[in-house]
Amino acid sequence: MADQDKPLVNQEALEAEKPKRNRQDDEQPLVLPGIHRYQFFTNLKDRMLTKNLNRLAMAGIATATGGLVAKPIMNGVGETIYCLEDRACYATLEHCAVGIKYQAELTVATRVADYERFIRNGGLKCIGCGNCVPFCTLRLDLPHVYKRMQEMTMEALKENKVPKQVIAYALKEGLIGAEYIETVSNWYQGKS
Repeated sequence: MADQDKPLVNQEALEAEKPKRNRQDDEQPLVLPGIHRYQFFTNLKDRMLTKNLNRLAMAGIATATGGLVAKPIMNGVGETIYCLEDRACYATLEHCAVGIKYQAELTVATRVADYERFIRNGGLKCIGCGNCVPFCTLRLDLPHVYKRMQEMTMEALKENKVPKQVIAYALKEGLIGAEYIETVSNWYQGKS
C-alpha cells in the first residue's frame, strides 16, 4: 500500500529538467491556455535597458505634448488647443464677411504660430465679425484667436520672420485686409 501512495515520477526532478524561463512567462496574460504573449518593451526583466528606454520614450512624449500645449498658451491663444479640427467651420464660407474659406486652417496655424500658413489662408483679411463662431463645434472665440494671430504675424513681419514671397503672394491674391494693407505694403517695398 505504501508503494501505491508514492508517486511514480519525482516532481522535483521534472521541475529541475524544465528550461528556465527568463521572460517571466507566468506574469504574462494568457492568449490561449498554454500560450503566453510577450510584451517586449514593458515586461522583459532580462534586458537592462528596457526600463530606461520606457522612461526615455515617456519623457519624449511628455516633452512633445508639453510643447504643443505650452506654445499656444504662451502666445495668448490657449483655447486653440481645444480645436477638434473637425472642419465644421468650413461651412461659414457663405457667411464670412470677407470670404475666408478655411477657418480651421487659420486656427491650426495660430496654434503652432505658422505665419506663412496663416497669411496664405487669408488670416490678415479677417475683420473679426464673428460669423464663424456659431459654426464652431466648441464655440471657440475665433475672432479673438485670429486677432491675436494677426498681431503676432505683424510682429513677425517687423522681425523679418515672414518670407517675402509669401507677402507677394498675399498682396497679389488680395489676402491682406484694409487694416494691414498699408503696413504690409510698406514692409514689402522696404519703406519700414
